[in-house]
Amino acid sequence: MSRLTASDAPNPGQRQFELNPAHPHYPENRYPNMASPPPVQTEAYIVTAPGSPITLSTITYTPIHPDEILVSVSAFSLCATDLKAAAGAFLTGPPMILGHECAGTVIQAGSATSLRQGDKVILSYASCRACRECRAGANAYCERLAELNFTGLRRDGSTAATFIDSDGKEMPLKGHFFGQSSMARVVLARAACAVKVPSETTEEEMRMFASLGCGIQTGAGAIFNVANPKAGSRILVFGAGAVGLAACLAARVTEPEMLVLVDNSSVKLGILPEFVKGAVTDMVDSSTVKDGDELVERLKGLTSDGRGFDYALDCVGRGDVVRVAHLALRARGTVITVGGSTDTMQFTLSQHLTRGITYKGTHQGDSVPSVEIPQLLTLWCQGEFPFDELLTFYEFGDLHKAIQDVKAGVAIKAVLVNRKVK
Repeated sequence: MSRLTASDAPNPGQRQFELNPAHPHYPENRYPNMASPPPVQTEAYIVTAPGSPITLSTITYTPIHPDEILVSVSAFSLCATDLKAAAGAFLTGPPMILGHECAGTVIQAGSATSLRQGDKVILSYASCRACRECRAGANAYCERLAELNFTGLRRDGSTAATFIDSDGKEMPLKGHFFGQSSMARVVLARAACAVKVPSETTEEEMRMFASLGCGIQTGAGAIFNVANPKAGSRILVFGAGAVGLAACLAARVTEPEMLVLVDNSSVKLGILPEFVKGAVTDMVDSSTVKDGDELVERLKGLTSDGRGFDYALDCVGRGDVVRVAHLALRARGTVITVGGSTDTMQFTLSQHLTRGITYKGTHQGDSVPSVEIPQLLTLWCQGEFPFDELLTFYEFGDLHKAIQDVKAGVAIKAVLVNRKVK
């Protein structure tokens, strides 16, 4: 039998054939008794209205689309953005399934994906991978970013899941928060969210890797991709949460002259892992100063010449923090906002102009997950990026305990484990 060549491929001048759904040989008509896949039920953390309680409830997924996957979750991690969404203070709002950081094993894959059953994956944000920004390696600014991550819906406007409310009525649930909605035992996600990891990855490792999809990737990426500091730079980080501490771990790899961490919680600064304490040259409790001007003076006083820092990262998302960061820089320094809010900037144009300051925002630390996450895992294997020291593990049903501990500052990054029943 002869092989087809490129010349055999149809061209615009040739007739194109499409399946006719009404034709008797169309698959669904030819085999009318073929069983459709049964609905998938699982437990997930949902919120039905802004500010209403987060509950662990039974949900039902609709059949997966060709560009989707079903993932059996090893673990998911908690991010502050989940709580904003639950309160109705984010771009995606209830009714919805929460969660956007997890790792697990593919149990079903749509026909349009390259993934297969049994593949181990880490889930991060979704991008189209085809637009101008994605082709330029700027997936975090994908032209379809809002559609794929913040509507909570499929492209056709449908929802991925339903829930039976207390009145016995079926309620649609948004199930594509950051493309995944991963606070569940089984997750229906866009395949574009998945970063495949080696098949030999252990279950213990998968539970740790669940934390990499957003906050830790964002903090590290803000250093590696946005600041990209030279060795010997002076780096200032505001915020001792998971994002800020991931930034500190990444900054250490760049061999800075100074690395200063600022937070207004003595509790947070007091529980830092030893490796993080060893990475920073100074820690400043901003609650001990009377105002921002005094904090600026104190921070600049830590530098050898009193002129300030080369880079300052706002991992909090507050206008007053950005002002302090701006004023604590040396001439031609750079402020990078990593945390989001509705706050406005509090520095003057003259302060910005005459000192040649650069101010940048970053989403996801400008990370492309399929590139960034493997790089972070390589550094982790080399002992250079011990993100696992930031993690506290909880049982799957203990989300409210995890939220309480993170808010109290006694846990940095909470990871909830979905233990398999033997």
